[in-house]
Amino acid sequence: MTVTKRDGREVEFDKTKISDAICKAIVEVDGFLADDTKQLAYDIADRIAERTNENLSIEQIQNMVEVQLMLSWRKDIAKAYILYRNERTKIRERNSSLVKKIMVRADSKVNFRSNANVDESSFSGREKEASADIGKMIALDFDGLSQDVANAHKEMLVYQHDLEKAIYGIHNCLNLNFQEIFTYGFRTRNGDVRPPTSFSTACQLVAVAFQCQSQVQFGGVGSIHLDYDLAPFVKLSFYKHFADGLVYLAHYTRDDVDWLVDQWKREKKNINNEYFMKSFGDAVYQYAMDMLEREGKQATQGLYHNLNTLESRQGSQVPFTSINLGRDTSFEGRLVTKWIMDASIDGIGQHHLTSIFPISIFQYKQGTNANPTDPNYDLKQHALVSMSKRIYPNWCNCDWSQAHEDENDPDTYFATMGCRTLIGYDRHGLGYIRQGRGNNVPNTIILPKLGIEFGICLGNRDNPDLDGFWKAFEETLQLTERGLLERFEIMVRQSPKSAPFMYQNNTIQDARNCEEDVFNALRHNTLAIGYIGIAEMCQALFGKNHVHDKEVHDFAISVVKRINEYAAEASERNNLNFSCYATPAEGLCRTALMGLRKQYGVIENVTSHDYLTNSHHVPVWEKVSIQQKLECEAPFCKYPTGGCITYVELDSTFVKNTKAVEDIIDYAFKVLDIPYLAFNFPIDSCLNCGYQGEFNDKCPQCGSENIQQLRRVTGYLTTDYRNFNDGKQREVLEREKHSNYTPQVASDQE
Repeated sequence: MTVTKRDGREVEFDKTKISDAICKAIVEVDGFLADDTKQLAYDIADRIAERTNENLSIEQIQNMVEVQLMLSWRKDIAKAYILYRNERTKIRERNSSLVKKIMVRADSKVNFRSNANVDESSFSGREKEASADIGKMIALDFDGLSQDVANAHKEMLVYQHDLEKAIYGIHNCLNLNFQEIFTYGFRTRNGDVRPPTSFSTACQLVAVAFQCQSQVQFGGVGSIHLDYDLAPFVKLSFYKHFADGLVYLAHYTRDDVDWLVDQWKREKKNINNEYFMKSFGDAVYQYAMDMLEREGKQATQGLYHNLNTLESRQGSQVPFTSINLGRDTSFEGRLVTKWIMDASIDGIGQHHLTSIFPISIFQYKQGTNANPTDPNYDLKQHALVSMSKRIYPNWCNCDWSQAHEDENDPDTYFATMGCRTLIGYDRHGLGYIRQGRGNNVPNTIILPKLGIEFGICLGNRDNPDLDGFWKAFEETLQLTERGLLERFEIMVRQSPKSAPFMYQNNTIQDARNCEEDVFNALRHNTLAIGYIGIAEMCQALFGKNHVHDKEVHDFAISVVKRINEYAAEASERNNLNFSCYATPAEGLCRTALMGLRKQYGVIENVTSHDYLTNSHHVPVWEKVSIQQKLECEAPFCKYPTGGCITYVELDSTFVKNTKAVEDIIDYAFKVLDIPYLAFNFPIDSCLNCGYQGEFNDKCPQCGSENIQQLRRVTGYLTTDYRNFNDGKQREVLEREKHSNYTPQVASDQE
């Protein structure tokens, strides 16, 4: 007798395999193997073995075993055998599915474009995505997460971001504690680095630290005040250049100069001190300033080039870096901001292209840089010039009603990550200190699903079932809380050895108090309850979105307000930092859309576009003015304590009118209390001749099709918008320019 296995091979029949499988079912039911039940297993195996001349498949044999057990005196064993068989079938199907996924990833021609800045065709990119498939399957199907949380993800109700990282306990993002790095230097596995003693060295270490930190987390890295971080090293470089000037121009001995430099360091003398200007002659001072300017420009250009070329993650990814600046009014701090904006304007590479990273963020503050009489107002103007050419910087409102700053402590200054993450109050003693803190993980509620279930869009009711909506929404919030706590529990069980750079070098708060686990550090970070698709939720519920109807708009606000309230309640309940988060959803905008289409089909303006609208944003296809866009979104902005962003779409001519853009920023911040603002406009570059402007498929100057078309994804740029997933590409094409529906103000450049 032969048996045909599932892979098609024929093998000799072995009745012991049948009796062994039945015995496992017996032990599952009874807890032990008695002689009479063991004999039952042997008898069934013998009966099947009597069919000597047949060739049977595995499935046929298992069916026969089930029949024999059902005819026996132990039907409970039959049930256990059937359950055991079903479980084995599920495992085989999972394994088969996983192998197929891995084989697809091995094909260099396949590129799902799940992340716009990952090269999925590269060796490391394919390996990364294959590993991610395994991690996701374990998290969802092998008890990496609880069944309720896993099912909510599968059903497109509550999305687990970076799911493949869940089983490893990796956290999301961090604002690095650069004071630690610059004071003590840092260690890596293969060596240690001394503290910097010049501005150029400090800039190099910023890039290296960002790179090292990015390898022990899955999200972005940032500095909350790079101008303050780097200002001390402007002084140190100036001292060196001034000392050289004294030697070369004033003929001082090196010993005398070294003594003077030590004295300057002890006294921390400012560059613009009259002592330097008058005590040693104008020539020495001018020489030192000229050399300092050269070093500053070269160092910041080097920083920009490093942050765009240090591919520290699989898939040729560079660190997702954000730098906040613009608040330091010292002579040295102002120079840092100026040089960084200069580097942004200058661009990178042979053709001076717009850099993808870092995302620079200008910290707008009345009394500091917002108004013409403010000491850093000229830097605001410089930032506007950079933005008009490079899209960056974004704009962060440090006068926001929820900023909660201590004017005397820059570590509490309001700052954001590039995509939108912000860090609020810490329940564990740090208050609003944002240095050395970040987000552990976000989960996102896919609101359109609830809108579809309880709205009028399916045609099964004339009025939305709002009672049903709120009940289901509350249950969904509870499920989101559980999902975040499960992820957090996995994270805090990890050893500090899992992220040696972060815990050895104290880049995260309380790292030195982490010995066996990392709870003491990660408790300062946030757990974010995110949301996507306010517009589609409203459309599904009411047949119209929140843009043009006040009652619908008020309802939408009440949903976000409830997330904010629930986050506060969860914080009290768990003694952790929960936040409300307006999710960026680069890949999720497409993933969630496809999941909902599969469940409900195509519903006009709910699932009919190839993406879901981010958070509470006005849908990109809406023809609204700049003012209408801002005024629609502004009331939502006080609730996402974990971060939100407001975009304005401009054409490439409007953005050159920096006075008009400044008026938009002032209105958004001073009048509407919007916390974080960014402007989108096309940036196209020819990679052959270097021509830059706005054009379609060919360079208008040389006719080349070797072009780069930069567009913003969710908060950051990518090398070319054609690297976006299909949904995000469609969203880019459907974006209406709000400047087209806004009267143009007279240009300040005329």
